[in-house]
Amino acid sequence: MIQKTADNDKLTVVIDGVLDTHTSPVLTEELEGALDDVKTLILDFEKVPYISSAGVRAILLLQQTMDRQGSMTLINVNDEIMELFDTIGFLNVVTIEKKG
Repeated sequence: MIQKTADNDKLTVVIDGVLDTHTSPVLTEELEGALDDVKTLILDFEKVPYISSAGVRAILLLQQTMDRQGSMTLINVNDEIMELFDTIGFLNVVTIEKKG
């Protein structure tokens, strides 16, 4: 479901598949210990077709962690997910680069 690539204090995470009630805990568990020395977290949404409220919560928890130790950016977010993030006011909370 996820692929992590570390480069010094930067961690890039490619998420593959939906982020929902079943998969969000997997993402959270996978990153729990991996963020200790990370200053920059990049979440690549290229292969995420859908995100549920559980997925949004997982992203919010990661953002709170990264607010304390660095920064987090979501990249390659599709139009549907961008629209959801806009509707719920998430664009004010998380740095997102729209899919090119």
